[in-house]
Amino acid sequence: MKVTLVITDSFGDCTRALTFLKDFRDKFSADVEVLAVLEDLYRLEKASVSLGVPLSPDTVPSAKKRFEERIMNGWKQTGDGEMPRYNVFAGEIREEVLRHVKERKPDLLLFGCSSAHDVCKVIDEAGVSSLIIK
Repeated sequence: MKVTLVITDSFGDCTRALTFLKDFRDKFSADVEVLAVLEDLYRLEKASVSLGVPLSPDTVPSAKKRFEERIMNGWKQTGDGEMPRYNVFAGEIREEVLRHVKERKPDLLLFGCSSAHDVCKVIDEAGVSSLIIK
């Protein structure tokens, strides 16, 4: 079973969602990974282009690095040192999840730290069994 946890930068602590992912790995021997989508950063990039106000060249790389650290720190709080595979993208959740589903073909998507109204639309389009973790 392949399980992907989808998280975004819009919400704070994702420890509960990461704990669910760890439980799936431990209880079902699932192949787990994290798909982190930096929606706020993507919107900032689009706005800066539209307004003609350029972002610093290190904005995207430093934001990705901070989010990777957030994932790693959250994972450490689960009590497990073995970090799952993860990818961090700046984009819209719909586009990134649909691309991920097409490429990785997960059996289950876990949505944590995401706004529910966006997630419901994505779940309908993805056509993959999904759980929303609140």
